[in-house]
Amino acid sequence: MKSFKICVHIPLYFEKRKKKQLSNFKKVCNSFLKLSKRAELFIHSNKKLKSKNKRIKFILHSFKESHPFKLTWYCRDLMESQKDNYDIFIYCEDDILFTKKNFKYWLAYKDQCIENNYNLGFLRTEVNKKNKKLYSTDQVEKSRYSINLSNKKYVVLANSNCSFWIYDKDEFNKFIKTKYWKFDWRWISVSDILLIREMAAVGWHGQNMNGIDMGRYLGTIVPLKKGKTDSKSFIRHLSDNYANSPPGLFGTFKMSDIVEKNLKQFKPVSSIGRLLKRVKYMAYHLLRFNIKRYFKKNTLHKDLRSGLIFK
Repeated sequence: MKSFKICVHIPLYFEKRKKKQLSNFKKVCNSFLKLSKRAELFIHSNKKLKSKNKRIKFILHSFKESHPFKLTWYCRDLMESQKDNYDIFIYCEDDILFTKKNFKYWLAYKDQCIENNYNLGFLRTEVNKKNKKLYSTDQVEKSRYSINLSNKKYVVLANSNCSFWIYDKDEFNKFIKTKYWKFDWRWISVSDILLIREMAAVGWHGQNMNGIDMGRYLGTIVPLKKGKTDSKSFIRHLSDNYANSPPGLFGTFKMSDIVEKNLKQFKPVSSIGRLLKRVKYMAYHLLRFNIKRYFKKNTLHKDLRSGLIFK
């Protein structure tokens, strides 16, 4: 396999309460370094960290005048300046394990997908500690549509997000020229922080902060093998937090259940469909509330009333 020159950018907001954060992060870094001898990692962090490996560079960021959620965007200026220096560009969260198997899968299918205006997808997976089964982090409904490319059947994912993106040099250089590469957050989010952290991880293949398709791809697809998603598309979410403490529907679908048995032929979304999708998207994010926080708040009030909490 060709020795590609790869740059990987990872935001790492260090939090003491996350016990396994650094151990998971080390696994992530070691896995990326195995992709190629010319892979280089750029870690954007709120803490001073060092590495003996010359291929790992830490970049310290301050949050005195900005919200920590914006850390996920701080890599973009540097990535853009590197546009001519690498063959492949990757953005990844600090707890997502991307392996050489995943990389070979991407190399095998990405060109055919791009030629047909589709994005090759990945599926974040987690292990449920109780039953030891593999669950989907992001899929909250069954994928019901499929397409055929060169006699190969693909499922169109219901949710394109996987908090990770990878583009070759050509796609990346097109991406940075779009209005979606950078945002004026003041005009997109009422709170100035809503979805900003998550949006950086969407890349160019999902919906922007207003729920509008970015227009590059017709959909995000994964090849099928015997009616199931190709396991080479599975990337591990090492924290396993959704499968073991599901907030809503996330982390509740088994990987074996996310594909509908009788798939329908996929048709690109119409302009009316896009409008309805946007309305649904906006309604969800405007009306949603954090159930965990609600119950935590109520528990705290009960404890205060009963005298269980002391200053």
